[in-house]
Order: sequence, then structure tokens, then C-alpha cells
Amino acid sequence: MSKKAIILAAGMSKRLRPMTDNKPKCLLKLNGETLVDYQLKCLAKCNIEQILLVIGYKKDMIINHINKLNYNDLIKPIYNDVFDKTDNAYSVALALDYVDPKVDSIVILDGDIIFDIALLKRLLTSEYNNVLVADNTKNIEPEDCKIMVKDGYTRGIGKKTHGTVVYTSMIKMSGKFLEEFKKEVKMPRSNPEWYSEPLNRLLMKYPKEVRVVFTDNFLRCELDTYEDLIQAKEIYGKIMQRGGE
Repeated sequence: MSKKAIILAAGMSKRLRPMTDNKPKCLLKLNGETLVDYQLKCLAKCNIEQILLVIGYKKDMIINHINKLNYNDLIKPIYNDVFDKTDNAYSVALALDYVDPKVDSIVILDGDIIFDIALLKRLLTSEYNNVLVADNTKNIEPEDCKIMVKDGYTRGIGKKTHGTVVYTSMIKMSGKFLEEFKKEVKMPRSNPEWYSEPLNRLLMKYPKEVRVVFTDNFLRCELDTYEDLIQAKEIYGKIMQRGGE
């Protein structure tokens, strides 16, 4: 199957103001390189064949940036023109227009996460067709997207889910489940949604479809606040110290 990736980088990142007043979050620097540089590099090293980069806020800055990178035709920018009125389920739906579940497998990454490339490889090389990464080391906070795990399967996901581990915004899908997810995420909705919400509805129908792998000792973090940025730079430094792997 063709291996594609979706990076969700359309949002305004209001919690990181003033740093994001004139720059999208994905172009914030982790010492040596930007968030998007790091993610693109990791995906390219994992032999992803196409990267669907969903952008919105300050899109021209992102386009100008990636045009200077040496990825040729690997990246396809997709513009969410209502980024200020939608959550990321809409961005996922836009990207899935370029995905055929009959021939494609996908990995979805939020554009504001940093991770060990070994963790991404753990996800991509998993024997399971549908699998996500859960952080089994993080102390759970109310705003975390949580995962309910039973017998190795994801039984529920979301901020209101009574889960015991935290979702890392990294998921791989293919086949029939991807086809059903594509239908669900493209359904008309009256309110903005995170893609975890249509995913959670599917998990109610298919409780033994999405497996879970854990972060264990691999490094990762999500970047929402200034404190997160400091942590992300520390994690990036540790990854670089051991050769970027």
C-alpha cells in the first residue's frame, strides 16, 4: 500500500501568543530547526511517500518555508480556508480527499508534537493495520485527550473519556477502518470537532479495531504553551545528542 502522512498545522495557536502573533506554531524553532522541519525529516526517513500538510493560519509563511526545503514532490500543501472557525476534524477531512483507503495507509500527526523518531517507527512498523500511540508515562491532566484501553485495544478516546493513558496525536490507519473513518469525519456537523470525536464514535461500533502501542521510555511532548516549548527544546536537545535517532 502507498504510505501517506497527514500533518495538521492549520491552527492559530492562541495559547502561544505573542510568539505566534506573526508566525505559525509549526515554524517555531527547536534550537536548530523548526517543528515542521523536524516532522518532515522524520517522515522522510521512514519512507513516507506523500505528506499532506494541512495549513491555514499564516499559510504563505509555511509555503515559502517548505519551498526552500529539499523534499521535491513529497509534500502536498492543503489549505483550510476556514481555519479560524473549525477544529482539526475539518482539516483531516480535507486531507482525506487525497487518500484512497483501498490503496493507501495513513499516519496522522498533529503539527505541534515532537517525538523520538524511534517512536514513529514503532507506530509505522507495527504489525497492526490500525494502531495509535499512547503515553503511559505522563500524569493525566483534565485537558488531555485520554484513551481507554482494554485487552490491547482502544475502546474510547477524548478529553471526556475516563482513560488511563494520554493520546500522543499519532495514529496509523488503513483498509476498512480507514474507509469508515473517512466517511465519519466527512459527515456534516453543526459544531467544530476534534478528529478524536468521530474516531471515538467509530470505536463504539468497532471496539476491536484500533490497537495501542505505548511510548514507554521514548521521548515526546505536545506544544501548546510556553512551558511546553521549553520542554520541547529540551527533548529536541536530547534527541540531537544521540544523533537525531
